[in-house]
Formats: sequence, structure tokens, C-alpha cells
Amino acid sequence: MQPTIHDKPSSTLSKEKRDWLSLINESVHTSDDVDIGEIYTVSRNFIVVKRGFVNIHYYYIPVIRVEGWDGDVLWLKVTEKEVREKYERNTSPDPKQYYVNEFPYYTAAYYYPLPLIPRRRLALGNIPNDERSLPTEEVSWLFTCNLCNQSFKSEDELDKHMEIAGH
Repeated sequence: MQPTIHDKPSSTLSKEKRDWLSLINESVHTSDDVDIGEIYTVSRNFIVVKRGFVNIHYYYIPVIRVEGWDGDVLWLKVTEKEVREKYERNTSPDPKQYYVNEFPYYTAAYYYPLPLIPRRRLALGNIPNDERSLPTEEVSWLFTCNLCNQSFKSEDELDKHMEIAGH
């Protein structure tokens, strides 16, 4: 039987990243094992991966396209080609719709559970315990699907759209 991330001793498991916000700045790999960048920001429905420093690319990836966190890397269910074709956008994330460290205006009532998967490779070093808290201030605004630019009054409406549209 192959060990899973849940088979680790509890002292090690407590140091693992256990939620979406704690994955900001972590590496993201596609199903064909291509490192496409680091998580720049998150919302309830999307992770935004940022790649590059001068020639910046943003990938708005629906959380339903995430396979899981293996303790070192966030793995996607899609290939690099699919990410570039379907999810690349030229605009940076709006801090009112995404949790951005520098502008913590966004807050979600809840996030989908972070799927944990078995490690795919040996750890290159210790993973620091990087815990962040959600902003407590409540603000209302429109939520936009960055894949089709349709606006919604709530994240629940955006959730329904994500299910129906099949992004």
C-alpha cells in the first residue's frame, strides 16, 4: 500500500499547509509535470498562478481543476497546453475578488477543502509553517468569472456558473 500524506506522524502533518491561503507563493505543476509558476492569489473558485518577472503571465485556474497538494507542489488535473490555451489572461487579479497579501480586502465565507494527495517526489527541504488568517472586514461587490468576464452578485452565484459553464 502506498503511503499518503495522512500517514505522516502528527508532528509533521501539523506543519503541512492545510488551506488555500497558506499555498500562496507555492509552486504549481501541471498533470504533465511542468512547473507553471507560483500561486499568486486565491478566491473560493480560482487560484491565480503568476509566472515570470518581466514578461508576466497570469493563469486563472478553477479549483475544480486542482488535483491536490502533495506537501511540496500543488498539482493540476490539466496539461501545460490546456493551461495556456484556456486559463491564461493578461490582467492581474482584482484584490476585491481575490485574496492578495498586499491588499487583504477579499474574504470568503468558506473555501473548498484543499485536496491532499500522496507526495510525488522527495521533499527538497522543510516546508515552513506559513499560516495566514482571513481578513475580517466584510465588503460587498460583484464577483467576476475571469474566464468569460460574466459578473455575479455573490460567490454562490459564481459557484453555480462554474459548475454549469464547465470551465
